[in-house]
Amino acid sequence: MLNTPIETGTLELSNRVFLAPLAGVSDVPFRRICQEMGAGLTYVEMLAANLVIHGYKRNRATWARHHNEEVLGVQVTGKNAEEVAGAVRILEGEGFDTIDINMGCPVKKIVRKGGGSAILQDLERISRTVEKARETTGLPLSAKIRLGFTRDDIIVEDAAARIAQAGADMITIHGRTRDDNYGVPVDMAAIQRGLQQAKSIKASIVTVGNGDVMNPAAARTMHEKTACDAVMVSRGALGNPWIFREILTGQRGTSMGEWLEILFRHLDYHEAHYGESPHTALTARKHLLWYTTGFPEMRRLRSELSTVEDLSTARKRLLSYASGYPAGLLRFENELEAEASFEPKYAMDRAADRPLAEEI
Repeated sequence: MLNTPIETGTLELSNRVFLAPLAGVSDVPFRRICQEMGAGLTYVEMLAANLVIHGYKRNRATWARHHNEEVLGVQVTGKNAEEVAGAVRILEGEGFDTIDINMGCPVKKIVRKGGGSAILQDLERISRTVEKARETTGLPLSAKIRLGFTRDDIIVEDAAARIAQAGADMITIHGRTRDDNYGVPVDMAAIQRGLQQAKSIKASIVTVGNGDVMNPAAARTMHEKTACDAVMVSRGALGNPWIFREILTGQRGTSMGEWLEILFRHLDYHEAHYGESPHTALTARKHLLWYTTGFPEMRRLRSELSTVEDLSTARKRLLSYASGYPAGLLRFENELEAEASFEPKYAMDRAADRPLAEEI
């Protein structure tokens, strides 16, 4: 089911396994790797509407698209419906294929200024935001929400109904509230109720389940328990782009040889996009550390890679490490539990409370 095509608005997607827009991660090199591994839809990272409107130069660099990216979405948030609609108008002219409104980002700097999950505190604002955006663009339009702002205020069903009523073509529900951390289990039943409510208002709306999709089994569980049309992968793709292939084909296991080939390809894409400089190596480090898990003695390798100042040195250390093991050795062999519980992005977002694509 997840490996079949689906349409959202006028856009046909090759499959139903999507990559979430990830702050500080969803750049051109990372998206290309995930697309090559089978991701049916990817996005640039979330943009602040006011910075889109004012043409902030750093944000424009974030919008970059490689010519090999056949389908690409963009996500935006803002402090009010008019600001979001203004950004949507501009982004439509930038060649994106679909636009998503973020109503779920938990980061304090975003919420404090009225963006992300702050929108969930005002049901009328949810309606106005989607309505204004819908009036502005003919592109496929979606919204991504959480269950509510707090556990005492679960509004997922009402929010989903309003999003569908306002004309969205797709809705994604993350199964936690704004206050929840990753240790709180995803509430599949609540996701299912929200998605079902959206479908009852607009039968054609594409419904997407999100949260803890860390492996194929989790994707199947999300699909079966929520009856979602598609699943969205977030942290599960970090250092693990093979997750898309595994979900789509059922093929499990990445060999040492495949691991090294894809990692080197990612570094090649990274260097081609950012150029050769110490900054390029610095921005690649997080990916290197995420990739270095699932094989023996990875702690030592991560320690070595955490200080590399150029990608040439990184490649040499990776080659030296891989040469000590059979090319056919499988990643996470006999360690599926460790794979499922891997938390590669916690320190980047909630723990560090980092801003997303600059502040609003």
